[in-house]
Amino acid sequence: MNNFYLIGLTGNLGSGKSTVRRTLERLGASGLDADALAHLTMRRGSAVWFTLVKTFGLDILTFSGKIDRRKLGARVFSDPDALHQLEAITHPVVRELLKDWLRQTETPIVVVEAIKLVESRMDEWCDALWVVQTAVETQVERVVRDRQMSAEDARARLAAQGSLDEKLRRATVVIDNNGDEKFTRAQVERAWSVINPTAARDKSAWLWGKSTPEIFAPPTPPPAPAPVVQVEPTPVVVAPPPLAPPPIIETAGMPASIEVRRARRSDLVALSEALGKRANFGGPLPHEQVLKRLGERGYRIAIGDNRVVALAAWEAENLVAMMREVWAESDQTAERALPELFDLVEQDARGLLCEVSLIFIEATSAPSIAIQARARGYVAREVNALHKLWQPVVQERLRPGEQIFVKQLREEMITRPV
Repeated sequence: MNNFYLIGLTGNLGSGKSTVRRTLERLGASGLDADALAHLTMRRGSAVWFTLVKTFGLDILTFSGKIDRRKLGARVFSDPDALHQLEAITHPVVRELLKDWLRQTETPIVVVEAIKLVESRMDEWCDALWVVQTAVETQVERVVRDRQMSAEDARARLAAQGSLDEKLRRATVVIDNNGDEKFTRAQVERAWSVINPTAARDKSAWLWGKSTPEIFAPPTPPPAPAPVVQVEPTPVVVAPPPLAPPPIIETAGMPASIEVRRARRSDLVALSEALGKRANFGGPLPHEQVLKRLGERGYRIAIGDNRVVALAAWEAENLVAMMREVWAESDQTAERALPELFDLVEQDARGLLCEVSLIFIEATSAPSIAIQARARGYVAREVNALHKLWQPVVQERLRPGEQIFVKQLREEMITRPV
């Protein structure tokens, strides 16, 4: 691991932390939003998901079994004890995911955005603490606008996060985000210009040392903070009988064996490389992007010769299972891996009582993707040919140029037309 200069970025809800982080990323830093990691830990079927459901009940789930963050938030932000329970469940897992990501960073300057940065004592391992401050009414307006939350709920969230006074006292950089984005950007650029990455503290003991009950507790007291830098202010789909797939032709470079399974946290590097190949990115997809995707949908992967050779991302909503980002590194790999990947997703979808499985195939996808979809009983359909209760879900997710392939999973449907 190369050492790096770590910026801890914090501020209350609606203060504009993400605006500052994105500006730092455009200037060359690697950035990560801890809230995206929290989304990942709550993914349906995860250990955190089971613990949250056991602790707070089934009422916090959506119809498709995902954690409804609005319901959960309404439950905990009006009850300090419940909030403490939530943080005790999620924070340790978020910390370990964060450390995993930091161990793999290759950029000299890194920024981590987190509301609870100081409370978790992570600031003690940061080389600089940046605090974003904004007038409370401005924060409320942003939260109401961006999160479709009532003003009353927004104020309750802000009250639960406490005062910024202690954070401002420890800050090395204070960003005033009461003005327009140009004004904020100028402050960020000024503070960026005086960063000296060679002055970064050695973080190897924290990231690679033995685990302790206080994961972020440093072995020695942190140095005194530097002076503050502040700038002035319808019809049912009937699938045809499956087509017999063409025979597999072994070629050089084909893995001798392939394992198809759910993606794990330990697959982050291999998944980043595969997604980079799929997108013709010219290298691995940035880990923060992969973590964000993992928080939004589940990935099923095929592993061969210690690399991801095929993958598919899926999610379920309103009894509709949807796959996208389907990829295989060659036509021969597609013949071997995609049928098992499709079967694995369908198995999970049936467990959630899904009525139909859809595959969104991009115009730029290899022809072998559609060939294997048809071989497993999927048929091409237009949105308006789908059951009327499926159409809104599909229309919301369909992207320009994509073709829909459909396979009905249940003979007796729950969402029967009236």
